[in-house]
Amino acid sequence: MEQHRTILVADVEKYSRRNGDDQAKLQSALVESLDQGAEAAKLATFEWDRQKQGDGQFVVLPARTDPMTVLGPFVTALSKSLLVRQTATFRIRVRLSIHEGPIRLDGVNGFPGDHAVEPARLVGAQPLRRALAARPEACLGVIISERFFKDYVGQRPGGPPRDQFRRVDLVEKDKPYVAYIHLPGHNVHALDLSPTSPAAPTSPDRSDGDRDGPVYYVSGAGSNVATYGAQTNHQNFGR
Repeated sequence: MEQHRTILVADVEKYSRRNGDDQAKLQSALVESLDQGAEAAKLATFEWDRQKQGDGQFVVLPARTDPMTVLGPFVTALSKSLLVRQTATFRIRVRLSIHEGPIRLDGVNGFPGDHAVEPARLVGAQPLRRALAARPEACLGVIISERFFKDYVGQRPGGPPRDQFRRVDLVEKDKPYVAYIHLPGHNVHALDLSPTSPAAPTSPDRSDGDRDGPVYYVSGAGSNVATYGAQTNHQNFGR
């Protein structure tokens, strides 16, 4: 049975370039930042359905979660928590995708359905990577689905205004998507997100030196298994 939920996918930039000790620090920093952001926004993390991987998390939030609390207080607090962790010798930058829709929670190996696939694909979108590359001082890049943008942004108080989001059109796994990018504290409209911009990655598929991207098993089988990158790396976000 499907339930309407808000979904988050977080992914740490350039995780695979780090050694084992640094990766452990990045994991701790990511989890602590997500938890602190949730605490500040009064979101109960013990009710989160989290799939964990070293450099990311796929999170299904409780049914009663207010999406505007996620987009507003949570994103603001998460950005601040990441910012205070930056030092001369330690750097963590996170890509975050947000989506909402009906999702099945009964999958034996993840979450079946297109609404689980979409945020897993958006988190690795090239326009979001280019936006972060164009603003090296930014520590958080947010991308939200077209559905989430239309349903919530500017529809009622809370969260960034519509003019702080920039529409992007992209294709992931041969499927077109419309999404909206937001960089807290930065003017996303001033960024050159073209593939030929000075900040653009030299490779179209591996913009920040990550491996070909985390594999999010959000369905038991078939085309609804969400992956991105050139290769399938059979790592499971176990529940």
